[in-house]
Amino acid sequence: MNKKDRVEAALNHKKPDRVPTISCMDVQKYIYDSLGEIPVNTYKYLVNPITAKIIDFTSPLLNYLEVFDKDVTEFMLKKTESDVKMGFDSTWNIYANIFRFKNSKFMTDVYGGRLYKITDDGYGNMDTPMFVEGTFNTPDDWRGFNKKYWEAIPEKMFEFNVLINKEFGDDIYIFGSLFMGLFENAWQPFGFNTFSRLLKKERGFIEELIEYNKNMYLKCVDASIDAGLPGFIVSDDQAYKSGPMVNPKTMDELFGGPYREITDRAHKKGVPIVIHTDGWTIPLLKLYKKWGFDGQHSLEPTANVNLADVREEIGEEMTLLGHLDIAHVLSHGTREEVFAHVKDSIKQGGKNGNLILGPCNSHADIKVDNMKWMMEAIEEYGNYPLKI
Repeated sequence: MNKKDRVEAALNHKKPDRVPTISCMDVQKYIYDSLGEIPVNTYKYLVNPITAKIIDFTSPLLNYLEVFDKDVTEFMLKKTESDVKMGFDSTWNIYANIFRFKNSKFMTDVYGGRLYKITDDGYGNMDTPMFVEGTFNTPDDWRGFNKKYWEAIPEKMFEFNVLINKEFGDDIYIFGSLFMGLFENAWQPFGFNTFSRLLKKERGFIEELIEYNKNMYLKCVDASIDAGLPGFIVSDDQAYKSGPMVNPKTMDELFGGPYREITDRAHKKGVPIVIHTDGWTIPLLKLYKKWGFDGQHSLEPTANVNLADVREEIGEEMTLLGHLDIAHVLSHGTREEVFAHVKDSIKQGGKNGNLILGPCNSHADIKVDNMKWMMEAIEEYGNYPLKI
């Protein structure tokens, strides 16, 4: 089988020739290490005291010129180049051109309401901006926010996906995606305390906000599929390591219908659609199936997500993606530890073929050698029929 056939078989709950792989890596250190290159972007100007002062005064101009968007696009091209070089069968390619400079230390985004801190990955490279707090306090804050940049995303996302597909579509299965989903875009602009209050006292507004975001998200799903990408991943963190952030019953009431529309749109266009969320998601799995998702990504082992438990909860009804530990095994583990973890994961979750393995998330400490060991282990233990 080629890479695309292998991934499509796993997503359609069939046995491929071997367990496919997926990369969600989006940190500069690993990506540029794997390519043998050094990052070149605007981050060095943010940490230089002289140029940082200039950025503090020129942020509106930099945003107008889309300086950071150009960095993000170049980075995602490098990310996909790295995934092809490393031999992954599939890549999760997020459209993340959403950030805007507030100054040299903080950012906002085109959705509105969020404040992010510009952070270092520990190795002198810029990491994904860290969410600090929501800044909206009332429904009118959200209603009054100028959404023209949000509403411009689908067209820009289409152009980005055409570029990615043209460059790498023949070499790897590309999952399209948009940074932030319906849940994150409901609570983060307000912060969780204000969101909880609004949910209790002004639920109609929350439903209005979700409806607006759903309609925009449908256009983004179209932008990915119409650009020729064969799969889609919804990125929408909904759980802590201790469990869901909101009661699953409430999640179903608020987001079940909108997400069902989104998955129906993808399926009508012949494209499988997966949901990503970190944390202990076992209480949410049956909802994801009900909402029409073909699989779930992350399945974070450090949140006590065990693939045997997942199969007990959902059976073989969904494809499982990711799962491999980044806290130790892929960051600091020995070759023996990587092989043992891969073998155990395949044994627990891959009996019937609907498993796509890779790191459960992205982390600056992940080593290129460990990823190569992961690939070797999948080649050794992941061939069907399984012999483990």
